[in-house]
Amino acid sequence: MRGPGFFFGIVIFCFSAVMLSASSSSAQPAGPSESMVREAYRTLLSSLDANKDGKLSVSECMAMSKDKKKAEKDCKYWDENGDGAITEDEYVKQVKKIMR
Repeated sequence: MRGPGFFFGIVIFCFSAVMLSASSSSAQPAGPSESMVREAYRTLLSSLDANKDGKLSVSECMAMSKDKKKAEKDCKYWDENGDGAITEDEYVKQVKKIMR
């Protein structure tokens, strides 16, 4: 399992990609490409999805952090519809929201 900052490190990675792409061309849309964000989510799944159902449950998300209260709050943010699982589509939508 990855360290506690891994999940949010992926977001930082996406943000860095935005900065690099923005500096190379102002005609490109802001933010990382959707395929890049989806690949980041799949990377998270490969290390955090304990039951291999293709989603991250709040408990799977919380398992990566020692600060359970903060992890629960962060996981609830990513779980946009509040069903207890972070899907790939929710992840993509929330990254786009952050990158606005």
